[in-house]
Amino acid sequence: MTSTDQHDPDRKQPPLLMLGHSGLFDTEFYLANNRDLAHLGSEALLHYHLFGWREGRKPNAHFDPRWYCETHAEWLGAETDPLLHYIEHGEAAGLRPISWFDPHWYRANHDVPAGMLALAHYLFNKARGGVRPMPGFDPDFYLHAYPDIALAGLDPVEHYMTQGFREARRPFAGFDPVDYRRTHLAEADLDANPLLHYLARRDAPPAPAPPTASRTTIADEVRRTSAPGPHFETRRPLPQGVVPRALLLAYYLPQFHPCTENDAWWGEGFTEWTNLQRGLPRFAGHYQPRIPRDLGHYRLDDPAVMRRQIEMARAAGIGGFAFYFYWFDRKRLLDGPLEAFLADRSLAMPFCLMWANENWSRRWDGSEDEVLLAQHYREEDEAALVAAFVRHFDDPRYIRLHGRPLLLIYRVDVIPDARATIARWRQAFRRAGAEPLLVMAQAFDCNDPREYGLDGAIEFPPHKVARNLELINQSLDILDPALTANVHAYDAVVERALAEPPAAFPLIRTAAPSWDNDARRQGHGLVLHGSTPSRYEDWLAGLIDRAVTQPFFGTPVVAINAWNEWAEGAYLEPDQHFGSAYLNATARALLRGRAGDSPRDAAHALLLVGHDAYPSGAQRLLLALGARLRADHGVMVRFLLLGDGALRAAYEAVAPTTIAAADSPAVADLLDGLRARGLAHAVLNTSATALLAPALSARGIAHVQLVHELPGLLGAWGLLDPLRRSAACASAVIYPNPFVRQRVDAALGAAAEVLPGAPRRLLAQGLYTATRFSTTARRALRARLAIPPDAPVLIGCGHGDLRKGLDLFLQLVQLDLDRRVAGRAPVHAIWLGPIDPGLRQHLGAEIEAAVEAGQLHLPGQTEAVGEWLSAADVFALTSREDPLPTAALEAMACGLPCIAFRGTGGVAELIDAEPALGACVPVGQTAAMLRAARAAARRTQALPARQRAARGRTFAARFSFTDYADALLGLALPATRRISAAVLSFDYARYLDQRLASVFGQTHPLDEVLVLDDASTDDSVAVAEAAASAAGRRITLHRNARNSGSVFRQWHEAARRARGEWLWIAEADDAAEPEMLARLAAALDRAPAAVMAFCDSVAIDADGAVSGDGYKPYYAETVGTLLDHDGVFDGPEFVRTALAERNLVLNASAVLFRREALLAALDSCAGALATLRMAGDWRVYIELLNRPGAQLAYVAQPLNRHRRHALSVTHRLAAGAHLDEIAAIHEAVSPGAGARQEAYRRKLHQQFNGG
Repeated sequence: MTSTDQHDPDRKQPPLLMLGHSGLFDTEFYLANNRDLAHLGSEALLHYHLFGWREGRKPNAHFDPRWYCETHAEWLGAETDPLLHYIEHGEAAGLRPISWFDPHWYRANHDVPAGMLALAHYLFNKARGGVRPMPGFDPDFYLHAYPDIALAGLDPVEHYMTQGFREARRPFAGFDPVDYRRTHLAEADLDANPLLHYLARRDAPPAPAPPTASRTTIADEVRRTSAPGPHFETRRPLPQGVVPRALLLAYYLPQFHPCTENDAWWGEGFTEWTNLQRGLPRFAGHYQPRIPRDLGHYRLDDPAVMRRQIEMARAAGIGGFAFYFYWFDRKRLLDGPLEAFLADRSLAMPFCLMWANENWSRRWDGSEDEVLLAQHYREEDEAALVAAFVRHFDDPRYIRLHGRPLLLIYRVDVIPDARATIARWRQAFRRAGAEPLLVMAQAFDCNDPREYGLDGAIEFPPHKVARNLELINQSLDILDPALTANVHAYDAVVERALAEPPAAFPLIRTAAPSWDNDARRQGHGLVLHGSTPSRYEDWLAGLIDRAVTQPFFGTPVVAINAWNEWAEGAYLEPDQHFGSAYLNATARALLRGRAGDSPRDAAHALLLVGHDAYPSGAQRLLLALGARLRADHGVMVRFLLLGDGALRAAYEAVAPTTIAAADSPAVADLLDGLRARGLAHAVLNTSATALLAPALSARGIAHVQLVHELPGLLGAWGLLDPLRRSAACASAVIYPNPFVRQRVDAALGAAAEVLPGAPRRLLAQGLYTATRFSTTARRALRARLAIPPDAPVLIGCGHGDLRKGLDLFLQLVQLDLDRRVAGRAPVHAIWLGPIDPGLRQHLGAEIEAAVEAGQLHLPGQTEAVGEWLSAADVFALTSREDPLPTAALEAMACGLPCIAFRGTGGVAELIDAEPALGACVPVGQTAAMLRAARAAARRTQALPARQRAARGRTFAARFSFTDYADALLGLALPATRRISAAVLSFDYARYLDQRLASVFGQTHPLDEVLVLDDASTDDSVAVAEAAASAAGRRITLHRNARNSGSVFRQWHEAARRARGEWLWIAEADDAAEPEMLARLAAALDRAPAAVMAFCDSVAIDADGAVSGDGYKPYYAETVGTLLDHDGVFDGPEFVRTALAERNLVLNASAVLFRREALLAALDSCAGALATLRMAGDWRVYIELLNRPGAQLAYVAQPLNRHRRHALSVTHRLAAGAHLDEIAAIHEAVSPGAGARQEAYRRKLHQQFNGG
């Protein structure tokens, strides 16, 4: 009997049955909240009916018997059970069971099935989200805004109504309880609930003023900033072996430990942390206080701290610390951490010094007049000063550029007669055997190092970049009337910094993750307001790009202010609000050059949207999809979840994850930021996420809508209208099977009218778990459960509720118990997954009886699904509707037949089409299902284990998750080209991790990464596997048992094995800029008949040092300015113009081949390649291009790094053979060599022979 039975007008149930079947008595709740009754067990309901309500004991969290009796006294008799009254009369009359549940409003705003109590519907569905007990309270917002409630597993409504309103927590995004209480409840006590007061009076004159979200308090702001925010990220280290595009220096403050001087000047125990605690929010949205997270309030006199800092910094791509160095007339200050660092060479971090040479004053508390320790710059101290620096230069970790140590000076403007003084210092350094690069900080309007005879400058933001920048103080909602700080928009600083033209002198550019010295100046300092990790990433990435083209003494260098300037709001170390987001942004900027999410790169990024992180099928599918797209294809993935859940940490381990309600400001900010950086594609994983479709569409973000639900669920959750709106603006709507498509289309309306321009596709979700049959697991589990080998075992899986048919599953067991046949083994039934508390309450007696009989096994939620499926003989799909449940697919992948109710979903549709997969029975006929299950179980038991395993593998191959992810990627990113990368290696272990890092770092997704090892004798294979593991990427490794003897055999093997339309042959000792493939793929858009594309290269030596700016001077010797700019060329013409004399495609790693065309060319010239050892690639290019209609696309930017090894004696002895090969190619291109070709061969002959 179900909860719909209590309203049958033709029958009157006994009170206990009516109570028990209403869905309103929660036995677990009753016993848990009345521990004196714990012994009652199943007698709890009887106790409540006879005594409990009189004693004020609540039957569930949302029915208060005392409140109900007092509030509705005129409706009840003295001896009337209030819950029974509510069931029979109260809800129909609109009586509230508790002050915060409005049954009439609930029924009008939720799809409550006929005959079901509104309160029962709420109790059944509240854990899933999407339901509200009354207008004005948003449970999803509450759990997101107050993660402590979510983590504690508390009911959001009950918490707010009993405690949360007293703590001034917000019931929904637009309500300010502090302001409301101040305005409307000034005379009321703290027990007055502001939300209930507002709701009760909002429609009655005079209505209270609408609550506003614009008012905030300092306490509100502290609560906000001291909790994880929408941009919070856990650490995501760079892949091992990444070749950095630039050297990143981070300023390092050694102030976090007590010292004698600070004890005397500021009080005993003073450190920088003492300052930090004074930071407070002075205006709405002001990010204060700043609270450290992973490292806590550390002390640098603990040697373990710096080791952890270095590990963190290196993992984010920081290449060196610039330690602040304090030296005053031969006196050192704050030198302990640096001395400890020098003494421990195991601290593997390059470093340099920044001499903080200004007077030490009371600047930190705003008093600059009182000098505590002065600099006098006495000439007699100069030798000691130089010796102090040289001592650090002698450390092998000290940073040198062009062989010279890098020394930074903070305040060159305060040095008396600075130019002459610095000249004397240079002489002293030379006498000491050192010649440092002397570099000044651009601070206090001192910007040009040439005035002082210095080698260069380094930026020190906010100095210079914030000068004369417009203030935004007038637009702020001020909380501190004494505020005098200058507040600038962080975005304006970034815009100005990136717009600055190149300097006329060597300059190291610097980015600041933020700046806010409120902790030191307490409302009277300077604030760069509005920093986010993504905006900082844009700034840093832009500076890295400039550094690559404008190196500082031969090295691209960029600085960051700072690593740990906590009291100035300038730090990369993790904090409570952002987590490690700024560290991750640093890594992304370094790895991807022009900004991990820049417009160019974000064209291939993907936003994956899920409705929550609850550990269920759709959520696990989205998680697996994100992981697969990153691991297999290198797609830049970001998750947006509209609710929290137990899988949150798993999501965060895969990709940056934001959790926020669809209509929250955090989501709007996130989408605005992602779109501004070019993200243009999203996948909405379920119909529940369709709520976000209008926001995506308004920002020009195309989305693919996945539909996993059937109309019953869509209607119950109120999702038909959101899905209709999403489908109307989607780029594609994806259904798992025809059954779901037909039912949903019918529910949405006429497809042609409802879905104009939205292509609808059928794409069954793949199996994201590798579920396989195991004989060992079968035996072990059956033995553990005492199940005889011949006993039939049926299994079901899912969240045990009415939709999944748990009650029908239980009936199967009851039927078998009732129909025992002598000599026939009883059926054992296993249900995997949690059971809905309300249904458990309904079916408690039946469940207990089946468990006690030993025939029902309830292991609950488990990750070892394959073991339980292996132990079973048949899968019972008792769902009343189920689109295409993963659990059933996993069962069939484990070799199990499936018995389902006909017409209930995609699995039944599969079985009808292929009866060998199982059987379908009429809906609800459990006796027929039991008969079919027994028959199927006998067939399974008769099947040899090997055949069962093979049957499972055959089925699993039909639902390949790789194929599913690939197909979905093609639909979500339709402009992405299918490119296979093939890394060819022979004894290149030294370079392989760096090569793979540059492959994994490509901004264009890859179809696959193949590694073809040609029987290396070193540890190349192990290096490749380790590099892939460290990067979280998947490679397909092919290892030859014998060396092939020819690189072109490896080319052919790569082209044969690859599956992409395009092939990148990435030789193992070369490297590439992150955007190389993206630029080549974009060039192909202009060349529809292209058979290959290539870009210019820069040469690097064996150690990676760059030589030259590219090969254009070499090209010019043959083709003049033809290859100075991007272009599209006719293939045969390019052969005649550019390849007839010499090979201008100097490195195959710079080429993207059309794979089928390459295979044809390799086959066509296979005979010639057998005789060519040094000019074979040239011959392949000619064969490939010299066909009518063929095109070539060219990118002039040098995006490939071509490693040129020093010529060995063997190479020099092979010069004659090389000339012979060139002559052969000349003859193949144009028989009877022309004058240009002969002149080229004479030139090479002279070079080879030293002429």
